[in-house]
Amino acid sequence: MSLLSSNDVIKRIKDLREFCDFSVEEFAGRVGISAAEYAEYEDGVKDIPIGTFYNIAAELSIDPTVLLTGEMSKKDDVAVVYEGKGMDIERYSGYSFMSLAHDFVDRKMEPMIVTLKKGIEPELVLHNGQEFNYVLEGELRVIIGVKEYYLRAGDSIYFNPSVPHAQIAMSDCAKFLTVIMG
Repeated sequence: MSLLSSNDVIKRIKDLREFCDFSVEEFAGRVGISAAEYAEYEDGVKDIPIGTFYNIAAELSIDPTVLLTGEMSKKDDVAVVYEGKGMDIERYSGYSFMSLAHDFVDRKMEPMIVTLKKGIEPELVLHNGQEFNYVLEGELRVIIGVKEYYLRAGDSIYFNPSVPHAQIAMSDCAKFLTVIMG
């Protein structure tokens, strides 16, 4: 089970949804998914996709860090991550990322280092804002809508993430910086 679908995270989401007096059906509609799909996330049957997770946090008007850790972000002037010691999140086996600004209050961007293992084919996701990927290691295939882009270390791509997209490792392991702006 991934951190985004851990029992603690799911409980925080459900408690906040109920506190805001949203039914499952109403909240699912606000997040942009079916009530059945949302119920699968809240019941722990299905992992919550990262784009949906951020939409849930936005609809609850809460920092995603609170949903993940149960603690508020604390830095409002500067947040520094030394020696790659950001908040590690394993989405599922072969797909993990490190949040580089999880402790910054009211952030407008989500900078992360994503690590993908070869053979993992994530579902296409979509979310609001803009997204930037910069390949640090390995080779990466980026699918955006019906187009595919092949990137190597040093290559980058900037795109509209409201178009269904996914990143796939073409080498044994690919690592890239992604910055998502909401």
